[in-house]
Amino acid sequence: MTEKLIPLYRERESYTLFYEQDKNVIYKLQHRNKSFGSFFIFILAMLWLSSMLDNFYQKYQTSSLDITIFIFALGITYYVSKKFYNAYYQQETKREMIVDKDDMEKYATKGLKQLKIEFYSSIVILPISILFFMIFFTTSQIAPMIIGCISLGAAFIIIFMKSLSRKRILNQFENRMIDIL
Repeated sequence: MTEKLIPLYRERESYTLFYEQDKNVIYKLQHRNKSFGSFFIFILAMLWLSSMLDNFYQKYQTSSLDITIFIFALGITYYVSKKFYNAYYQQETKREMIVDKDDMEKYATKGLKQLKIEFYSSIVILPISILFFMIFFTTSQIAPMIIGCISLGAAFIIIFMKSLSRKRILNQFENRMIDIL
């Protein structure tokens, strides 16, 4: 559903404004209520599970098994990240918005600031995930791989947000180069 939509501006944990280029329309989609506590518990559960799997895994560990598990983990991380990203927005709340040029310019300015934060976050997240993957391959312990996958999942979500298209569109809105129907 959000495949053609480019996120422009996020109002905290309430809603996100999206732009559909084909129709030249702004949409508003509400966010699902997600609590930080549930994510924290999920991360702790994954780390606990990894410590339990480590005892079993160390008996059968080989380089080829490390590579196989790594590729499998990357696929799962991509799939879960994509599902999480799409489930974050309440598709049934999709509403077309009428936004005047002044408001759109303000949204674009704020959206560019949000994009800059996300860009710098990705610069930090990617090396962290690579570092933990390297630790996994040197130690053959599951926990570093899981931490790497969680970090990579965050990077995937940033990628799903179409940063390059988003920057171009936001700059055009900020400079009033796009008129919304």
